[in-house]
Amino acid sequence: MNPEKYKPEPNIPKVEAQTPQEILAGQKDNYELTAVEHELVSKYQPKFLAKGGEHIIYDIPDHPDIVVKVRTASIKKVLEWNVEHGQPLDSLPAEIEPRACEYLKEEAGRYQQLKKYFGAEHVPSQKEFLVKIPITEDILNALYDGKTPATTNEVWSVVMIQKRVEALSDPERLAIVAGYAEQENVPEDLYNQATQHLVFGKNPEQKFEKEKFLEIQSHNDLKALVEKSYDDENLRETLKDLVEKIVSYTEDTGEIFDFAGQDNIVLSQKDGKWNYVLVDTRYPGESKMVDKAKIALLKLSVGNEIDEHEKNVLLNIFNFVRTVNGLAEQVGAQKRINIIPEGMKEEAMDFLKIIR
Repeated sequence: MNPEKYKPEPNIPKVEAQTPQEILAGQKDNYELTAVEHELVSKYQPKFLAKGGEHIIYDIPDHPDIVVKVRTASIKKVLEWNVEHGQPLDSLPAEIEPRACEYLKEEAGRYQQLKKYFGAEHVPSQKEFLVKIPITEDILNALYDGKTPATTNEVWSVVMIQKRVEALSDPERLAIVAGYAEQENVPEDLYNQATQHLVFGKNPEQKFEKEKFLEIQSHNDLKALVEKSYDDENLRETLKDLVEKIVSYTEDTGEIFDFAGQDNIVLSQKDGKWNYVLVDTRYPGESKMVDKAKIALLKLSVGNEIDEHEKNVLLNIFNFVRTVNGLAEQVGAQKRINIIPEGMKEEAMDFLKIIR
């Protein structure tokens, strides 16, 4: 898809002008949000930049330090509801509005949590709204793989204004990205060894070999990060600080990070010092993944089966925990994530077979 300027219909009201920077600064503590048709759309004419796994990303001409991220799931939910109930495609269903506003308040709270645990300097400024946005048939076709239920020039969606992360323009940046071991052709004995050691804490006195760790959580970005940390003390200490904060955050909140997406957590160097930024880290779509994983593990430990959703929970939690605990070992951090539920029987289980 070629970038192009989108021009909303004239029915979007004009309001007193604010810059995107003023929107971020002036409303950062206001979480009692209602549906708005924001001046961001009517004045700044967002221009399509890219489509990621969870978002459509727009640039704002003349404001290069800001990006706009539109949640694709919210577009689909509103559009499909309107199609099903015979409502105008560009309308905001009364049934969805209160749920969307509640979601915005919850997300605002999670954003504050990230700043509390990691520091505001590591979390880019952002603000989310419920907004009517311009959209094209090409984008809708991309969202639905060419099978869109309807087309429209505008649709209501959850939109994030985020300060652009400079590190994303650094060709030498590093990132925490890890693959899904259960979806790769990994040796079964190595998988079991890694899962028992890094997820369930077996043989804590033995450090898991770097080569084995990178074979299980295989991704070129993770390999580059770990290899460079062995030769760069400042990077190693920065990564150690990050990992220990991730452990504390997950242990306290039950939330996990999305390591499958590219550049969700980036590290870059400036004036000889490494820094990290949480660009788009939270696991999408669900919360309290640790609690859900513990429930699934307890079911398995007493001989019960788990459903496909619970298998997906374990898939994501295992890869997250293996990555974090494996990185902790590699950089010499002391903390580890513990997801073992109280009362879980210690019988060995074939997790590779269960999850696959």
